[in-house]
Amino acid sequence: MKRAEFAELVTCLTGDQPPRVWSLLVTVFGELAQEDGARISGALLRHLSDLIGFKPEAVRVALHRLRKDGWIDSRRIGRNSDYGLTAWGRAQSAAATPRIYAEGPLADTAWLVVSDPGAPLSEPDREGVWLTSYLRLTPQRPDDPGALIAPVTQAVQLPDWMRAKLCGEGLTGHAQALLQALTRIETQAAQLTRLAPCERAALRVLIVHDWRRIALRTPVLPDAVFPADWPGPQCRETVAQVLRLLPRQNLDVLLHALETDPPPGRAR
Repeated sequence: MKRAEFAELVTCLTGDQPPRVWSLLVTVFGELAQEDGARISGALLRHLSDLIGFKPEAVRVALHRLRKDGWIDSRRIGRNSDYGLTAWGRAQSAAATPRIYAEGPLADTAWLVVSDPGAPLSEPDREGVWLTSYLRLTPQRPDDPGALIAPVTQAVQLPDWMRAKLCGEGLTGHAQALLQALTRIETQAAQLTRLAPCERAALRVLIVHDWRRIALRTPVLPDAVFPADWPGPQCRETVAQVLRLLPRQNLDVLLHALETDPPPGRAR
């Protein structure tokens, strides 16, 4: 695929708001180097970042921040460096993986919990979504003898104001934009087969990253309790379909591709 054609695919996903470099690099490590001992060479990171449109100095700053924050570590090998997730960074990445790569809803039940409005609010970080200071939705039946607990079934439809609390306009708009971009990319399935390994990896990372920002902000609740215009389920399904067109790339394959077909300006 010509570089201009690939750039169009990237622009389809990023538009005029490119992702934050450090945040996208977290996705890169989670996507390509989550296994214990896996490391990404500096050359490969620079090439993937260049394909996405990041400047080298921005990547250096982002890597410094990720090291400082404890996400990654680095080691020097001659004149080059490679990078890997720390134990903490790997644990954070592994914890998010089920929500990011799930192809179906992560919850099939919901419980409406009504606490005493006159009692002090306790444990506001309990699992679920607080609709008011005494009303919340949770995917698991809580053990709270002082609360009214009712299952949310087809016979117990939530009012629109409750559903609206689950995903604001910003999140809904983000999911709609990603769905539109993915729908456009799906129509170019034949072009995707002509992507070079590093291009395929870069495009896949962009998709995973955009969906990650949506998935991790979406409450873990059954699809049926969300607003009727919530595009999350369709977006999740389309992400899975497009990722199947862009299989995950092995680090060894990417390194070999980088060595056999180096980017312009880099000697073999």
